[in-house]
Amino acid sequence: MNLEDSGIVREVSSCRICAGTDLSTYLDLGMMPLANNLAGTASDAREMRRFPMQVQVCGDCWLSQLTVVIDPREMFSNYAYRSSISKTYIDHCRTMAKSVRDSLGLKNGDLVVDIAGNDGALLAVFKDELGVRVVNVDPAENLAEIAESQGITTITSFWGDEAAKEIVAKYGRPSLITATNVFAHVDDVRSFVSAAKDCLQEDGALMLEFPYGVDFIEHREFDTIYFEHLSYVLLEPVRQLAENLGMAVFDVQKQDIHGGTIRVFIGVDGAHDVSPSVDEFIENERRGGYHDSAVYAAWNREIDGLIDDLKSQISGLRKSGAKIAAFAASAKGNTLLNACGFNYECVDYIVDDTPEKIGRYSPGTGIPVVDRTVLAETPPDYLLILAWNFAKDIIAGTADFSAAGGKYIIPIPAFKVVESRGAD
Repeated sequence: MNLEDSGIVREVSSCRICAGTDLSTYLDLGMMPLANNLAGTASDAREMRRFPMQVQVCGDCWLSQLTVVIDPREMFSNYAYRSSISKTYIDHCRTMAKSVRDSLGLKNGDLVVDIAGNDGALLAVFKDELGVRVVNVDPAENLAEIAESQGITTITSFWGDEAAKEIVAKYGRPSLITATNVFAHVDDVRSFVSAAKDCLQEDGALMLEFPYGVDFIEHREFDTIYFEHLSYVLLEPVRQLAENLGMAVFDVQKQDIHGGTIRVFIGVDGAHDVSPSVDEFIENERRGGYHDSAVYAAWNREIDGLIDDLKSQISGLRKSGAKIAAFAASAKGNTLLNACGFNYECVDYIVDDTPEKIGRYSPGTGIPVVDRTVLAETPPDYLLILAWNFAKDIIAGTADFSAAGGKYIIPIPAFKVVESRGAD
């Protein structure tokens, strides 16, 4: 059966940024379920429909992207991830908002729009601590309700021309549009950025923050591949996209959050002085070989070896009689579990703090998602940290488990056992 016959899948035959057709597939993780669609029963979780999880690179602009696109309504209309659950992310939002306010000279009463603002974690800082007006645009009705309850005006919609026009009509033109951890989710990136251009003040800025393609490769972050993440992005293709739309990347900053991200500022061409950081990042990409297919072929071999090692290490622990559970029913965790073939016979349960996830089952594996009381009542010998980007928070928050002799497994960039708070 052709995948597109389902009506929710589109196969990708050209680059979404430059429209080039020189595409080479360099990683194949097999057939995977939708990472954030937790099931109501274990059997439903194991029987979820799967789609091919493959990554290809464009030989013209060097964007990496999935070979298929799933209808976003299947993934985002009711979304289980909540930004405000993580203290690390809240701290990141606070630092981000203050830094951006200072660098762009935002004033009281200026308007900030957050695309895919989730439950309003970032905008709450702008509104409550910095005194600017805020509007959230997010398609998930459950998250929009949470944001509205916090006093964050929310438009329940995907970002695009219609949402941009509604904002201008009702609230005026924003000085800043933020889009954190959403650009990689977007199929029609040209319309996404063009709508921001049409919405912004003439001297306004679009700020994108997304996982950086260099860190993706260097840190072996294969588990960040899932169907929401359509693209794995270097700076060069973003600069090309901006230039094609009469805009310019005028600053770029490295961030450590989520295993390595970059913060990219885009404005109308000529409206902002361009920082030397832009050329520096792109030159570093070239020197690092990220504009050459050899890097991606070598990474494929690395990831095959990493997955084999994870399977061997976990299997060895189980054979020795060790009990293993996991922490964080994250999208990246579901990719790792399915890629390695870890199911409920291998991992007893997954602890999570998100209310919407507890009592459900991990897609593809059927592993139950439970609250922290289960960890206290039936502790494992090892806790596999699936959200390794928040390992410090998780280890600090499970001190009783480690004090009783429990050990942690951090799987990325390589299998590692941690016996105390030292997650570095």
